[in-house]
Amino acid sequence: MKTMQFHGTEKTLKSKVLYSLQSIKSLLVFAFCFCCFFSIYSPLLPVPGKIAFSQQSSIPFPASPTTIPTNLSHIVFGISGLAYTWDRQLHFNELWWRPGEMRGYVWLDKEPAADATWPETGPLFRVSTSNSSHLGNGRNASAARIARIVVDSYQAVLTDPNAAEVRWFVVGDDDTVFFPENLLAVLRKYDHRQMYYVGSMSESVEQDLEFSYNMAFHGAGFAITYPAAMELARIIDGCLDRYSHHYSSDHLIQSCLSELGVPLTQEPGFHQIDLHEDAHGMLAVHPVVPLVSLHNLNYIKPISPHYKTQHEAVKSLVDVSCLDPGRTLQQCICYERGPGFIWSVSVSWGYSVQLYPWAVAPKDLVKALTTFRSWRTQSLGPFTLDTRQLNLDWPCDLPVLFFLNHAARDGVNWNWTTTEYSRDLKQENGCKSPSSSEAFKVKTVRVKAPQMAPAEWKRAPRRQCCKTVRIEGGEILLVQINQCKPGQSSLSQ
Repeated sequence: MKTMQFHGTEKTLKSKVLYSLQSIKSLLVFAFCFCCFFSIYSPLLPVPGKIAFSQQSSIPFPASPTTIPTNLSHIVFGISGLAYTWDRQLHFNELWWRPGEMRGYVWLDKEPAADATWPETGPLFRVSTSNSSHLGNGRNASAARIARIVVDSYQAVLTDPNAAEVRWFVVGDDDTVFFPENLLAVLRKYDHRQMYYVGSMSESVEQDLEFSYNMAFHGAGFAITYPAAMELARIIDGCLDRYSHHYSSDHLIQSCLSELGVPLTQEPGFHQIDLHEDAHGMLAVHPVVPLVSLHNLNYIKPISPHYKTQHEAVKSLVDVSCLDPGRTLQQCICYERGPGFIWSVSVSWGYSVQLYPWAVAPKDLVKALTTFRSWRTQSLGPFTLDTRQLNLDWPCDLPVLFFLNHAARDGVNWNWTTTEYSRDLKQENGCKSPSSSEAFKVKTVRVKAPQMAPAEWKRAPRRQCCKTVRIEGGEILLVQINQCKPGQSSLSQ
């Protein structure tokens, strides 16, 4: 291959380069002699062996990270609530709150009624404070009250003899459902001695445009380290006055932390669920991160058709998460091959199974079916997650749906679980293809999986692999999940 040449410049460039090299050589020789002379005779330089570093130039090294992993005793929860609605929202809090293991407060707008009995199954209550002088009344004042929960919680622990243990403040709404082990798995990724603000944006783009893509939505919950809370406490009242036009508590918090230079660290396991109708499409394709929280559950249909109420449906998910917290909602994809057909199987562990009577690429299976609508306009998007259009007029495009109805530890290997998912009997087969008719013969999907080790979240994220086989005359589809072996992919069987 011929090299590119610029005609008429080669000779001139060579002579200039040679001249420059000679000049640099002479300069280096002079500099060397100069340094040698002054290193011997100059009284301005320190005597060898007695070099002293000035105090201004010394930089202290940070202390080595603590060897004790973050646990529930290191977290203070701050739950926002209203005195007149708390008793109606308590059932969501009771699903995840662990008396004696967790600490924190429900921050109310006022004292409960004198004849009210405060339940022992939830956190203690306190009445919020608001020292800002320019907020007036209405929803702006309510937003300021809720925004102060981080600071109120911080100030409450200052008198606690165990205050030195506190690393994180975790804030949520009265209907936020947390998954504690997964919350810990996320927080352990970060150095609690630094200033962190951890949470997630809304699923509805219209909400993010209204507020910010870099704001943790309050209902999904967010976490702030102790150092960040301490700095926030110093500026909170003046900051709330400066942003008194904001009517959202999470927007106020984000604005104040922005003044401190603390950005949002996105963790997509926090779920605001700014959606309407049916959230199944989103929950069935959870990203490869721990499920940390769910919110706005009163505004969507029960997440499983096996239950009449949302509380019962969510309780089923919380209960199964106790068997294997890290695997909860984790998606796994594999394919069942039979005479004349290929089925696509998408498992959302502990929740549901989607069985497609045809081959669907993994890149499409990880997109959420649009069973839901946006928060404000109740439209088909846009969303902050990839979606696939759900066309109810084309039944051959719809998967056969199965939802959890049983979960237990494996009777042979205690480190394994067996979960069973039964078909949604309300779903009828409107597609007359042979493959679809065969798929509707399956009554139960039985999934066997090893318990996911917490160390999995320290590795590079990767969906695990699975393989399938039909048993019991084809009425049961058995799925076994394992870590992917070298050379294995979702298409392997």
